[in-house]
Amino acid sequence: MRRAKKSRIMINKVAEFIKKDDDFVIATHINPDGDGVGASLAFAYLLRSLGKKAAVAISEQELPPQYQFLMDLDKWPKAATFKEKVLVALDVANEKRLGEQMSALAECRAAVNIDHHPDNSDFADINWVDVSVTSTSEMVFELFSKMEIELTVQPATCIYVGMLTDTGRWQYSNTTSKSFKIAARLVELGVRPQEVFSKIYEQQSVEWLKMMAIGLGRAVFEKESGLAYTIINQKDLKMSGASMSETENVIDWLRSVKDIDVAMVIKEAANGEVKVSLRSQEPIDVGRIAREQGGGGHRNASGFISKDKPEVIVDKVEKWLTEFSS
Repeated sequence: MRRAKKSRIMINKVAEFIKKDDDFVIATHINPDGDGVGASLAFAYLLRSLGKKAAVAISEQELPPQYQFLMDLDKWPKAATFKEKVLVALDVANEKRLGEQMSALAECRAAVNIDHHPDNSDFADINWVDVSVTSTSEMVFELFSKMEIELTVQPATCIYVGMLTDTGRWQYSNTTSKSFKIAARLVELGVRPQEVFSKIYEQQSVEWLKMMAIGLGRAVFEKESGLAYTIINQKDLKMSGASMSETENVIDWLRSVKDIDVAMVIKEAANGEVKVSLRSQEPIDVGRIAREQGGGGHRNASGFISKDKPEVIVDKVEKWLTEFSS
């Protein structure tokens, strides 16, 4: 299907487009995080408030358990077909990040791309990309306001989760006074910060704890280069009983170690792919190395997928860090 000329447009253009259509499919990136899930569900509530049809393309298998409390899977239907529907991609930097939903770009009548990643490829008909915000969830908050739609506690909680997780619990450099003002407004609407924090960070399974012990016990700390990394493979998941989605915050523990500038978690997926997550302290831009490897993300939080063996990936990152510091 022929696409309109790609361009980044203002929020009012997105609002106008939404008003004109009635049948939407909402998708986020593979291995969805708190922002991908939060933005998707908040946007679904927005569409429902307008009387639109909203199918959410997040499967129960993909959904990390800590975000299960946000999503009643029976409430949001799955699209049997993408034809004659509008695809809305949230928190997706490029079309490959859509995974199985990438086929929807060819089948859907039109596509909307709402994202905050600086390396967004403007892959849709309508591209609203704002790199100044904490998260895509924050952009959905702005859309509620722009369209003068009542924001109830359910979508407000989804937005709060997206902002909370993409700012590293309000600790990353993307946290601003505006972030806290929005968070305060969400709390005024009924969001309960203590309850949200508990559900995301204090409801871990015993299997998760065993997996963390394996992953952190294997961690390597290269103080000379400032790199900390670990590898999690399928054998580890089998031994611990944990799922791959429960490995999301291993990297936060590595990142918290003194004198460590870059943290990396290498995950060997069941299909043979190797998924790499990167976090860094300033002034190191791990988004750059992720893009060089075909991935993407932010300056201090990024990732990529590789077919290389873990030891090869470690060598590449160490070499890159050496060149950066020289």
